[in-house]
Amino acid sequence: MLRYLPFAARGLAAGGPPIHLTVFVTGACNLRCRHCFHWREVAAGVPGPALGDLRTLADSAAGMGPLLWLSLGGGEPFLRRDLAEVASAFARHGLRHLTIPTNGLLPERAEAFATEVLDRHPDLHLALSVSFDGPPAIHDAIRQVEGGHARAMECVRRLKRLQARLPRLGVGVLVCVTRENQDVLAGHVEDLVRELAPDNVTVNLARGDALDRALLDVDVARYEEVVATKARLGREGALPYFDFPLARVARARDALMYEHVARVARGEHSRRHLPCTAGTLSAVVFENGDVRPCELLPDTLGNLAETGWDLARLWDGQAARALRRKIAATRCACTWECAAADNVLFNARSWPRLAYEAARG
Repeated sequence: MLRYLPFAARGLAAGGPPIHLTVFVTGACNLRCRHCFHWREVAAGVPGPALGDLRTLADSAAGMGPLLWLSLGGGEPFLRRDLAEVASAFARHGLRHLTIPTNGLLPERAEAFATEVLDRHPDLHLALSVSFDGPPAIHDAIRQVEGGHARAMECVRRLKRLQARLPRLGVGVLVCVTRENQDVLAGHVEDLVRELAPDNVTVNLARGDALDRALLDVDVARYEEVVATKARLGREGALPYFDFPLARVARARDALMYEHVARVARGEHSRRHLPCTAGTLSAVVFENGDVRPCELLPDTLGNLAETGWDLARLWDGQAARALRRKIAATRCACTWECAAADNVLFNARSWPRLAYEAARG
């Protein structure tokens, strides 16, 4: 737990290196999900960065300071056959947490990846989250794949069996609340938890753009219903959460984060504004090397191809400083859960309630 103490100081510091990166390792995907915000890159099959470039990025990030959290996204990340090498490029520098969302259609690759990476890096906590979008008919319609729901269920089962040998593997499910599933998703989350016994359920609200924009018209009350179902399952002991130091703090962070996302979705956040840490604590690296503060803002800190994939040169550059000033001045707020979680965890005003929620479990 002592290894987490240096990160806590970022809740009081105005600047410093990133501690949370999201890297889109490929735009290739074996699905065409209708709610996907990244659908243009997926449709184009944009290739991800070269392995050598990602190793340089990892070295640069480590030279700035340790990373707490890395997420490898896409596309479908497991379509990259060198994904274990990508993960190791960051993990060899002492990365604490690696998360990967997956559609669950490549369970053999997910199993091989988890085994190789966790055997190679004994201090790493890996969380693999398999996506579900409702009962089978709705899931398959949204993801435009026949039998996709059944295959995702089998992927979770296989990963849970692997977890018995690899205790640092967290197995979660990920749901995204859309117009098409909002009336049935809370009940389906309960069914998934009872049948699959995942460690955690990640709840997302459909955001940004989408291949089918009608799916973005979500009733916020339905989102809150799914969140409330997750919270109740946790209180009942059916949803234990990922097993790592300070997990109770992370669970409390998530509860406050969901409240914040709902306020933003309703437009009620102005009086309880949480200053956004995107571009200050975190960044998103797109397939073409663009570094953005988050998944939604089109503004960039620059492109890594112009710096030889040296993140430090972009992080302290003029464009980055100007973008941080803009985010602060406009009181930028969105419903991207990853940024909202950072905003809660690294805002000292949130700490008393975080401590209270963590203490009561």
